[in-house]
Amino acid sequence: MNLALSRLLRSPMFWLTLILVLLNLTWGNSPCFGRSLGISPCRTQFFKREGFTLYCGADERIMTNSKSATCSQKIHEFNITMARKHHSGSYWCGSNSGERGEAVNITVTEGSVILESPVHPVPEGTSVTLHCLTSHKSSKQLVVVTRINQSCTFSRDGRLIGVGLTGEMSFAAVNRSHEGLYTCTFSGVESPGSWLAVRATSSPESLPPSHHHRLLYAVRAFLLLVLLGVFGGCCWRTHKEPEAAASEDVTDGDVMLNRTEQNIFQETNTHKV
Repeated sequence: MNLALSRLLRSPMFWLTLILVLLNLTWGNSPCFGRSLGISPCRTQFFKREGFTLYCGADERIMTNSKSATCSQKIHEFNITMARKHHSGSYWCGSNSGERGEAVNITVTEGSVILESPVHPVPEGTSVTLHCLTSHKSSKQLVVVTRINQSCTFSRDGRLIGVGLTGEMSFAAVNRSHEGLYTCTFSGVESPGSWLAVRATSSPESLPPSHHHRLLYAVRAFLLLVLLGVFGGCCWRTHKEPEAAASEDVTDGDVMLNRTEQNIFQETNTHKV
């Protein structure tokens, strides 16, 4: 058992797998964090029967004004496996001291088109891309969400602003004039509206994630560095051990050869005498 464990810990593939898993946990499925509330997938509009998850800090709880009674518990992670209309509403993180984080408005629709836009306010100068999404049911009656890769129209505050030939519209650098209620329309079906908020770079709303999430990122980054160091050490040992073994074999061979030469020399001298 100890020998098998030792071989496993010395295997580069074992540590490489751990690193890849940690990377996936850190960045691959990273929810869309703002100052406090996190959402995965990273959007505010969802189809009926779709699933999504809300996150808060470990010492916070999720609060809402929606008709959903499941969020009234003091929990910091809320997993909705099958969204319904009553899950629509405003959600935020609340602390035990009464502090309230930035609210996020979530919409669950029975329609066939939704808009994917930034969940939290974006700083001025940031590039923003809006995507038009649609859904269909799989053979197991599960909701499958896909980005529309065809012509869609986009509107702000009820006014047409452009056409996205591939189902998206991009802004290279947003400013306060880009704020507004956005919708997209595909095949005559309009999505619900999503508010795009733009903040000055020094605005409190545009601050990075809360200290809970920064701490989480720091811990994961530290663990990743540790794993990288161990992985590098294992690779170095794996590379050096064969060389050391070969060196020992060469040394042993030289010793045996020297002993054999000495024996032959001694026998030769004996015969001469």
